[in-house]
Amino acid sequence: MPRTLPAATALLLLAGCKPPPHPVERVEVVAASLTEAQVLALTPAMVQSALSARLTPDRGFRLAAASSKASPGAVRMTLELDQVQELAGGPGGVPAQEEVTASLGIRRSTEDGVERITLQAVRAQPVEGEALEGRQEAARRALDQVLDRLVKEARVQLDVRSHDDARLVREIRSADPLVRDAAISALVARRNRAAIPALVERLKGDDPLEVRRAIGGLVELKAREAVPELIEISRGKDPGFLRELVYALGAIGGDEAQAYLYTMAQGHDQPAVRDAARQALEELNRHGRRGNTAPRNASLLPRGRAR
Repeated sequence: MPRTLPAATALLLLAGCKPPPHPVERVEVVAASLTEAQVLALTPAMVQSALSARLTPDRGFRLAAASSKASPGAVRMTLELDQVQELAGGPGGVPAQEEVTASLGIRRSTEDGVERITLQAVRAQPVEGEALEGRQEAARRALDQVLDRLVKEARVQLDVRSHDDARLVREIRSADPLVRDAAISALVARRNRAAIPALVERLKGDDPLEVRRAIGGLVELKAREAVPELIEISRGKDPGFLRELVYALGAIGGDEAQAYLYTMAQGHDQPAVRDAARQALEELNRHGRRGNTAPRNASLLPRGRAR
């Protein structure tokens, strides 16, 4: 006699195997982040309304009424506008663009504690005409695209967090880039080192945001096996990126990281990079990730100034 499926499983099958909408109990917008985004001319309440309007069941969310009691596993979302800037036009009549960068913080309570996810999206739209109205319209279109992207990515991230590690490892190779991203993020959150090869592969990408996310994941996992690849991507990079990288290497630690930081602290031609490398090296030694200030293999490093 066939075994009867549990009611919840049967409902999922009838719904096309889609998980139920995630309950959202609170949506907030960081008011201070709108202060410098004057071109948008939007209040926090207006942006909050635009985000809340996207949290519908067909997009994987169920916005709770203000008077209702919070559901188990209910989500709290906090939106922050990181930057709104105008990008100059290019040759051949390429128009200027308004670029919007925003971050979405997601927080929910689970049986294992509080779960936090941070997402970021960047979109740009061309400016039609030179008047302020043209810039404003372009910035608002870009913001609409950013909100759409963040809501879509948030749904996938939350869906994937319910999967076990074995499934997450398979989903790293998914054809859907959002599923791949979410699987890697979930594995990093669980300190599962199976995510390291995928993170190293992402270091080779052209998207600065994705590269920074990969570096952050490798720091979380203290992935010393990734240090050679991190050093490799430092070649030809601007001082701002190099400062981020040396702090990441200091947090990861290990002989190779220590040797690289020592060389950068002694010989880089940018004072800001030298200072950052010295600070990272001090932190590395202070926390016992390596004990010596000057690595024993320092003589094997390239002579002269570091790139």
